[in-house]
Parts: sequence; structure tokens; C-alpha cells
Amino acid sequence: MKPSDFQKTIQCQFDCKLKRVVKGIVRNYRKELKRRRNKEISYCELPEIVVEKLAVWDEYESDYTAFDVCGIEVRVLDDDLAKAIKYLSEKDREILLMYFFLGMSDTEIGDRLKINRSTSFRSRKNSLEEIKKKLKENMNDE
Repeated sequence: MKPSDFQKTIQCQFDCKLKRVVKGIVRNYRKELKRRRNKEISYCELPEIVVEKLAVWDEYESDYTAFDVCGIEVRVLDDDLAKAIKYLSEKDREILLMYFFLGMSDTEIGDRLKINRSTSFRSRKNSLEEIKKKLKENMNDE
């Protein structure tokens, strides 16, 4: 049985509308791809600073030496430096770590440990000299 003229007309109209819809979907898809291409950047083109921010580094206890200062864990990654810091007295070690790792001033350190600002400064300066000597000794031994 042959389709009537009315059925052929309906089929042609349906085909025409279907083609328009498909063309619109394809056009929107290409437009979206173009928009993404303009806004996105490939990973290899990212600057080194951005890549470092995205990176996640595993930390293991064997990778650092931890010192407890004022209830805060201070991590020293360099083994030679950590060994040299361990040779200091506890008070000198705390003063040194507070200043360099916690960013405290001599006045703040003095207030926290109940000592003078000048005592904190002298202690830190002497501690640095001792560390310098220890590090030189370690370098000469190797």
C-alpha cells in the first residue's frame, strides 16, 4: 500500500524539522568546543608556579625532623641542620626556632620565655655561630 500525499507531506515536514534540530545541536556543540578552546589551557602550557600549587607531596616522618616549640610542631627538612639544632640547649633551640620558623620577634620571644629582648638576641646570635661550626665540621668529616 502506497502512502498518501498527506502522509508524504507529514514525513517531509518531520524530516525537515529533525534536520533543523540536529543542525542546531551540532552548531551548539561546536560553539561550546570553541568556547572551551578559548578559555582552557593545556597542562603542559601551565607555568611552573601553578603546577607546584596543584601538586600534592607525600610527607613521611623519615623526611623531616620535628621539634616542639610552644606547642607547635616545627619541621626541619635538612638532616644536617636538624642535627646541628639538636646540639643546642633546649632554651637556645626554642629561641632559634621561634625566630626563624615561627616568625616571632626578639621582643615576643622575650615575653614568651620571660627574658630580656637583648638576651634573646644574644642567644640567637650565639646559636647561629654554634650551628655554623657544626655544619662546617660535618662538611669537613665528609
